[in-house]
Amino acid sequence: MNSYQKGTSCTDIATEATQLIPEFESADTIVAAVYADASANANFNALQSHGYLQERTFQTSQILKQEAMVLLKTSFPVVLTYLLQYSFSFVNLLVLGHIGSNELAAAALGNMMLMVVVYSPSIGLASALDTFCSTAFTASRDKTLVGFHLQRGLIAVSLQFVVIAPMMWYLDSLLIWLNQDPHISELCGQYVRVQLSGMPALMYFECITRFLQAQGMMHASTYILLAILPVHLVSSLALVWSPTFGFGFLGAAFANVLTNWLIFISIVLYTRYSKASDAWGGWTVQAVRAMPPYFKLAVPSMIMVCSEWWILDLLVLAASYLGNTTLAAQSIIVNTTTLAYQVPDGLSIAVCNRVGNLIGQTRARRARLSAWLGISAGVLVGLTAMVTGFLVGPWWGKLYSDDPQVVACVAMLMPTCAVFQMMDSINSVESSVLRSLGRQDSGALINFPAYYLLGFPLGLFLTYGAPHVGVLGFWYGISLGVSIAVCMQLAICISTNWNNEVAQCMIRVLKDQSSLNGTDNAASSAATAATADSISGFDGSDDADELTNDSRTAGHR
Repeated sequence: MNSYQKGTSCTDIATEATQLIPEFESADTIVAAVYADASANANFNALQSHGYLQERTFQTSQILKQEAMVLLKTSFPVVLTYLLQYSFSFVNLLVLGHIGSNELAAAALGNMMLMVVVYSPSIGLASALDTFCSTAFTASRDKTLVGFHLQRGLIAVSLQFVVIAPMMWYLDSLLIWLNQDPHISELCGQYVRVQLSGMPALMYFECITRFLQAQGMMHASTYILLAILPVHLVSSLALVWSPTFGFGFLGAAFANVLTNWLIFISIVLYTRYSKASDAWGGWTVQAVRAMPPYFKLAVPSMIMVCSEWWILDLLVLAASYLGNTTLAAQSIIVNTTTLAYQVPDGLSIAVCNRVGNLIGQTRARRARLSAWLGISAGVLVGLTAMVTGFLVGPWWGKLYSDDPQVVACVAMLMPTCAVFQMMDSINSVESSVLRSLGRQDSGALINFPAYYLLGFPLGLFLTYGAPHVGVLGFWYGISLGVSIAVCMQLAICISTNWNNEVAQCMIRVLKDQSSLNGTDNAASSAATAATADSISGFDGSDDADELTNDSRTAGHR
């Protein structure tokens, strides 16, 4: 083993490393890892200090056991968070259901439009933070790089809201132009206009939540939503039904606005007075200048999210031509699918952040094992959802309706829906692995065609075309579409060179650090070296002690 002098090329160090550690396929794949300690007196001991030799001899079974514990601890609060968020909309519909059918229909239509046009694109734009923040937190010594990414996420969702808000303000006119019922359209427009004032708070809440999750703080949003849920219930009842200060139908919208701002203020206060504030370096104009690279990942992320979320709303709209009974059953099935999706969706967030943290630590082997463990967990969750769907199908419709025809239609649809839920669970986790790798473009190129060029058109053909399968045709079509997406994303995961992904991550972090510092990447080799020196890998602790010693990925409880 050689000892290197100041100025020695990291590629020279990496070349010797690949001779002694065959796990690395080429010198280029480890250059970024060597950058982690490429200081004035860089030498091969930097590799040993980062745990490469120890991790290579660490048993796979023990790594999987550790990673299973981490994913279990981090996914549970995220799943609970999503279930709590889902319950908020349920409370609104429950309260409005006793006012009148027109008001309930207007609120349901308004919520769907807000979800499709405003909320789901913002979630997609914010999902790029899963990639940027999780890797930056463990890859950079300058933790304010994580806050820098948060600023870019906030800017992205703000721009999206500014663009889309004018259209939503005149939604009632748009719906009337589309030949919708004038009275329901007017009520829907009023409902949405009130809701718009609370949407920025909800968008910012999602961005800050990802900022915290990247630092291992998975419980923050859960605690906040648990505390706000009773307030939301009381405010919904009071603002709708109170004879003193109630607003009737619009009271539900005002309650949502109040809730959104409360959760946003709460998470800001939590961030301000927790360890997470160390990763916030203050506002900087560099965030505005660095938006193009952010959108390069954020736009494909948005396509991935919208592809998955919009398809269910399209199924409800497409089923509206099959009669009220079929439409009611389809609505119940879609509602059930959305509820069941909260579990794999929460798991996917935990997997994405964990794999991203490990890649940022330049621990390719452990990241690969954690990703496959997450996909396996997605399979298990999907199988559980499928079996549950088969078991509850015969009586599930009775929870929603007393109409025997609706109950029978739900029982007929549930088995096929259960198969879709299984494949959708796997697809969700695989998509999260691609996000952790920064390969959102691949996910977008797979998911959008699978759903909208194959699954949905096939469903329309099976339902309304020559086969005349009926409403089951929709579920046959999208089940095939999501199955193809699962296979294609699985092929990408199998063919991934994880050492190269680590190197690409380090290059991305170097560029982001340069953007934060306001330096030109091509200005000089000295500037590049200074930036590279700010990157840090694994903290040197033995993997056997990871669950207790690695505070960067276990979180700050």
